Amino acid sequence: MRWIVLALMALSTAAGAETPSLTGTYSGIVACDRTDDGRPGVFQLELTIRVLHDGTDLHLATWTPENEPLARHTPSLYAGKAVVADGRVSGYAQTCRPDFEYSETLRILPALAEDGGLSFAADTIFVTEALPGREGQLITESCRWVMTRQSAQTPEMETCD
Repeated sequence: MRWIVLALMALSTAAGAETPSLTGTYSGIVACDRTDDGRPGVFQLELTIRVLHDGTDLHLATWTPENEPLARHTPSLYAGKAVVADGRVSGYAQTCRPDFEYSETLRILPALAEDGGLSFAADTIFVTEALPGREGQLITESCRWVMTRQSAQTPEMETCD
């Protein structure tokens, strides 16, 4: 199993206010620079993330739309722990049951709670030599995710459990 480190930080909207729950469905854009077997490149795609945050348990599932060139037909799943203290959320997650072997580190920058919504940016590092159709080639990516919560309802999603 590969570890994914999540540094999730949520800011309270007012002194004494509850920390926003990370649970919900998010959508946004991922922009990446990539080295594909030594050749540099860039790409951008849409991404949907579903998050379950229950106490200290944290589960994430990511999807790309069917119209994206790099569409994934199965979600990437992550599980870990989160800690809420002083209006901030931090934690980690690791991949589980990937459809191909890869390593990815995810750091979510401070989340912003505004106008009843929640959004965040994240930096990631992704490494694989097992990308379907490119097996044996070293692929590395450095990405920036910009995500906005579309729904705060508890999403239906597969988890690592």
